[in-house]
Amino acid sequence: MESDGAQPILLGPGAGEIVGDEPDRRVEILSDVDALHATWSRFGPHREGADLHVHRAHTDLFYVLEGEFTIRLGPEDRPVPVQAGTLVRVPPLVVHGFRNASDADVRFLNFHAPGQGFADYMRARRDGLERSYDQYPPPADGGRSPSEAVVGDAASVAADPGLRVARLADVEQVGVSETWIAPGGPSPAPHLHRDHVVSFYVLAGEIAFTIGNRRLRAEPGTWVQVPAGVRHALAFPGDGPARFLEMHTPSSGFDRFLRERWRLTGAYPQ
Repeated sequence: MESDGAQPILLGPGAGEIVGDEPDRRVEILSDVDALHATWSRFGPHREGADLHVHRAHTDLFYVLEGEFTIRLGPEDRPVPVQAGTLVRVPPLVVHGFRNASDADVRFLNFHAPGQGFADYMRARRDGLERSYDQYPPPADGGRSPSEAVVGDAASVAADPGLRVARLADVEQVGVSETWIAPGGPSPAPHLHRDHVVSFYVLAGEIAFTIGNRRLRAEPGTWVQVPAGVRHALAFPGDGPARFLEMHTPSSGFDRFLRERWRLTGAYPQ
């Protein structure tokens, strides 16, 4: 399978499609491909987010970039503070909501896998229109146990003086890892994924992406998305370490592949 015609995406900091822009709230769409809808958000102190709800057909994930985020879990609305550098994964039918309960700004990424119309729902809200997507009030039976939501729980896949890889999530809909790599560290050979989309968010440092015939430099806050069937590679030319999130949608056995690749070769997994 070669590329289905979809184009790679590179969005620098602040370059997403704006669907909310207020003094205490900014929301940008980073991705609206079917496999993954993603947003970047800034919430001011004590800004309310979404009230309690469930999703029936997709997984909802949050990665906290800066500040303290509060996820609300279960029909009893239990608040759970989440620190920067932490991923929250909420399975379908788990009641949840969120807010910024702190005295400072919070910045976070929100992933819906698969997208289920989330981006169009946010556009409609921006434009004062009504639009539904896969979001419903808490069910009468309380839904699935809130204990099925996962806060944190990173698992180390590789630990080396110049390279650390942690698996943050691996379910059928999405696999997420976080990588820290020293400057000039090992780079994966050019490769493609035949059946799924891969996305990257640069957390720190500089990454050089080669995507098809294009070579791109990505600074912190950059979103890069590579469609299925498009050959790509990464390099780390900066003077300091690089740190980034990597998302595979659907997962397609991403966690198993990471572990097996590291066990067999000791090399950066591709």
